[in-house]
Amino acid sequence: MDDSDPQTPPPRLIGEVPYVFLLSAPRVVAEGVRQSLQARNIPVYLETPFTVPEAYLGTYTGTVSLWVPQVLYSEAVWIVERDRA
Repeated sequence: MDDSDPQTPPPRLIGEVPYVFLLSAPRVVAEGVRQSLQARNIPVYLETPFTVPEAYLGTYTGTVSLWVPQVLYSEAVWIVERDRA
């Protein structure tokens, strides 16, 4: 997480946990990343541009954002970079 990057969204609370932006990607790619992180016990919040059923049913296949708990951000980045190599 680069706090100096003006393009990086600020952290947000989900429940009482601060989450930070991890990446934006097409949904099919993001779902793979999400499964990889969740398999390592890192909770992931997937955000679509919609709040209607498309968001929950998975029918939207465009760009989505993944958010992870701030305390697990470094580990999440490490996993994503390792899996990408």
